[in-house]
Amino acid sequence: MQTTQVGSHTVAYDDCGAGHPLLLITGLGGTRFGWWKQIEPFSRIFRVIAMDNRDAGDSAPGTGPYTIADMAGDAAGLIKNLNLGPTFVAGISMGGFISLELAIRYPELVEKLILISTSAGGKMHVNPSLRMRLLLTSREKDIEKRVRNVYPKIAAPGYLKAHPEDLGHIIQTAKSKPISGDAYQRQLGAVIKHDAAPRLDRITAPTLVIHGECDPLVPYANGKYLAAHIKGARFSSYPGVGHLLPIEAPERFNREVVDFLAEG
Repeated sequence: MQTTQVGSHTVAYDDCGAGHPLLLITGLGGTRFGWWKQIEPFSRIFRVIAMDNRDAGDSAPGTGPYTIADMAGDAAGLIKNLNLGPTFVAGISMGGFISLELAIRYPELVEKLILISTSAGGKMHVNPSLRMRLLLTSREKDIEKRVRNVYPKIAAPGYLKAHPEDLGHIIQTAKSKPISGDAYQRQLGAVIKHDAAPRLDRITAPTLVIHGECDPLVPYANGKYLAAHIKGARFSSYPGVGHLLPIEAPERFNREVVDFLAEG
C-alpha cells in the first residue's frame, strides 16, 4: 500500500504490474480489496492502480460533507501525482459515478472508460425497490451480520449461497478495513446528490458499459441509459448476474475488459 497527497487529503492505493495504467475505483463503503479477482490477471498486462476512496480503506477520513466531484478530484490528483498521463479508468457502482465525473471534468486524463453496475444518477436514475434502498441505510454495527444481510441480496439470487468462499472473502475484507457509520453516511450523501445525466454528451473517451441483468441495487435500465446517451458507447449485458459483477462473472468480465482496452 502507498499513499499520495491530493490537496489536504491522503489517498491510499496499490500499484502493481507494468504497462498502460488502469485505475480501478470501487463502490459505496468498499475498498481497493474488492477487486481481488481482477488485480492479478490485469497486472499481467497493465499497470494496475487500485485506490481507496476518501473515508474508506487506508485513505484519509472526510472532515465533512463532500460530493462525487470531490472524489473525482481525488482520482484526478492520484493520476497527476503518479504522472500516469491518459489512463484507462474502470469504476463500479459509486466508483462508476466517480469515473463519470472524472471523464467529464478531466477528459485529458481518461483514455478509455469502463462503467460497471452504475448509473447517471439524478432524475434519470431508475431506483431499486424500497427494500433495497433500506439496505443502504442499515445501522447494523456488527460487520459480519451486515455483510451477511446485505451482500446476498445485491448479488444474483443464490450466488453467494453457492459461493460461500466469496462471501467469506468479503466478510474478511470488511473486517480488516471497517468503514465507520459516519464515513458511510458521507459517501452515501455524495451518491444521493450525484447527477451526471445532463452532461453525458461531454464524455469523449471510448466507453464500455457493463451491467448485470439481475442487478437489484442499480437496476439494469440504468446501464442501458448510460450506453444510449454516451456517444459511441458499447453496452455489454450479463444475464443472471447481479450487482457484484466482477465477483460473480470474473472470467467473462476480465476477458472483456482486456479485449476492450487492447483495441486500437
